[in-house]
Amino acid sequence: MSNPPYAEVFPLLWSPDVGAIADWAVHTLGLSESWRAPGETGEIEHAELHWFSGKVSVNIDRGDNTGPSGISLRVDSTAVVDQIFERAQAAGGTISQGSQGPEHSRIAYSFTAIDPDGNQWWVNAETGFLDELRQTQA
Repeated sequence: MSNPPYAEVFPLLWSPDVGAIADWAVHTLGLSESWRAPGETGEIEHAELHWFSGKVSVNIDRGDNTGPSGISLRVDSTAVVDQIFERAQAAGGTISQGSQGPEHSRIAYSFTAIDPDGNQWWVNAETGFLDELRQTQA
């Protein structure tokens, strides 16, 4: 298969309250919002969020989607992870992994925040271990 002129992959989230989840991601984690699309009743049905060059699409859940999702927000330094952790705590975010502060592991320096719909947002700065695996298995 040849590459199309434009292609990208980005995660999809479903929520019964798209506006609230978009607001949560912007205010708690620091994503930016590029647009919101209301439905015929005025309820926000879609929103597109940006994390540097990455995107997250948040869409209305009408009850036929499957459970919470996981999103990885990768940054290039532990200092940025610390800044986002402080922002999430100040906003009253629920922290499931790293509740006392970001944690070091073989893979990353990270924490996980849970949004009001139960989606997990893993904020991380990789240690270099995964890059080593990527190189040896390429």
